[in-house]
Amino acid sequence: MKCIIIDDEPLARKLLVDYIVKVPYLELRGAFSSALDALEMINSQHVDLLFLDIQMPDINGVDFLRSLHSKPSVIFTTAHSEYAFDGYQLDVLDYLLKPFNFSTFLRSVEKVKRLNPMSIPAKSEKEQPFIFLKQGNVLVKVQVSDIYYIKGLKDYLRIITKKGQYVVLQTMKSMLEKLSPYHFVRVHNSYMISIRHIESVDSTKVKVGGEPIPIGGMYKKHFHESIKDLLDEGKV
Repeated sequence: MKCIIIDDEPLARKLLVDYIVKVPYLELRGAFSSALDALEMINSQHVDLLFLDIQMPDINGVDFLRSLHSKPSVIFTTAHSEYAFDGYQLDVLDYLLKPFNFSTFLRSVEKVKRLNPMSIPAKSEKEQPFIFLKQGNVLVKVQVSDIYYIKGLKDYLRIITKKGQYVVLQTMKSMLEKLSPYHFVRVHNSYMISIRHIESVDSTKVKVGGEPIPIGGMYKKHFHESIKDLLDEGKV
């Protein structure tokens, strides 16, 4: 079941990511701090389940859901119980009141699974995560597993992959929100990397895709913690 998270609170997003990766039939496609940032993915890719916060900047979750032409299954995640009636009117499948624990989360997604059994693919049919990159008037599909690293160029990003390079008009922040669930981490003001493609690390740089990339002082602690977490989980 392909799902995305929209929540403006970093800790709330991280908690949902941690819960989602524990559930075998959930496949996280992205975690966003803004509903508007998530709109491109919802419109361009099939999404089965949306974990949606309500009180957010720019547009709240209720109004955002009303604006969608094709709605995925939705679980509201909010600290405000007064929105339950709005959820009922919009056919929201469940309502998680913050703070919630893993068992409450699991009951909620099991409910969605029972109501939408066709959204659970066979294991062999599970599609690899991908993003679309706009190149002129064309959208190019790029497998996330093919991306080595991303370099910031003022208002643009250069995305270096196994099959070539792409330049897109996008912020580092919005791209990191899309890719962080797939073990991408920012290591410098101008760089984010795929942890899975690291070739070597020393005190000042990390080598990815044959390229030595500097590790900025303010990112060093988080970078090393990210590597340690994956090693502890046996994922690298």
